Amino acid sequence: MPSISVVIVTLNRRQEILALIGDLAGRGGAGDDVTVVDNGSSDGTAEAIRSAFPEVRLIENGRNRGAPAGRAAGAAASQGDLLVFLDDDTRVEDREFFDRVRRAFAAQPEAGAIAFRLLDPSTRRSRSFEVPCRRKERAGEPFETTYFIAAGCAVRRSVHDAVGGMDPSLVYGFEELDFCYRAIGRGFRIFYRPEIVVLHGLSRKARPSWRRLYYFYRNKLWIGPRYLPWRMVATQACAWSGYFLAEAVRTGRPDVFVGALCAGLAGLPESLRRRRSERLTRAALDRLRSLEGRLYY
Repeated sequence: MPSISVVIVTLNRRQEILALIGDLAGRGGAGDDVTVVDNGSSDGTAEAIRSAFPEVRLIENGRNRGAPAGRAAGAAASQGDLLVFLDDDTRVEDREFFDRVRRAFAAQPEAGAIAFRLLDPSTRRSRSFEVPCRRKERAGEPFETTYFIAAGCAVRRSVHDAVGGMDPSLVYGFEELDFCYRAIGRGFRIFYRPEIVVLHGLSRKARPSWRRLYYFYRNKLWIGPRYLPWRMVATQACAWSGYFLAEAVRTGRPDVFVGALCAGLAGLPESLRRRRSERLTRAALDRLRSLEGRLYY
């Protein structure tokens, strides 16, 4: 029976992380464990976890290194055959959560990663952007997909290590897409299993309002040139530039848009360097197309 390591990255969400750990406590089997990576909380999160849940492995980074780096630290410190990633604003009500994850991988041994069903806690329904396919009406059925959302997912450790984990330079936003491009490029497969349910609160607590605009736009400018044909890079860059420019105008933060654009352009040499080894093959692109992956033609 494969062991499970749950990895959670947190920052200044003491009550939320304590509630989530409480959901998981006592539900795993022999060999399962929970690791929390504290990215420099100042609200007493680390002390509260040590006091209430001494069995949890706690890593204190001392500063905010970003979600991908935190997940990498948690994965490196744990030993489970399956890595489950949860955001600190999620809740797990299912008492069979650990066994349900194990059964999903056992039922599909070809799965390198599994996307969970994320629900809005207030409506108990899937939000459209958290359903990992174009046809959002499929939220209640299992299917093969091309990406997962790191708020609730599981990855085989062997696949995680072969792909190289999530890129810490991305800090926040689309690190899952970057990971999934590399996974599919190496022939691994990803499946969505709606019976594994996680409530996702989408908390904005202790998060600056500009963060999403800056990192999402910058990261999109970095990711496309790493993997995609140039025509797709161009169409994605135009589409996302228009979207985030409108968002910047709407929120009154054109300075954030300009900063993200400059950072995106400054990072292009590194993206081009990585492109030499990471560009998706025709076979990988065909697979993405067949699964309605996130490509622009």
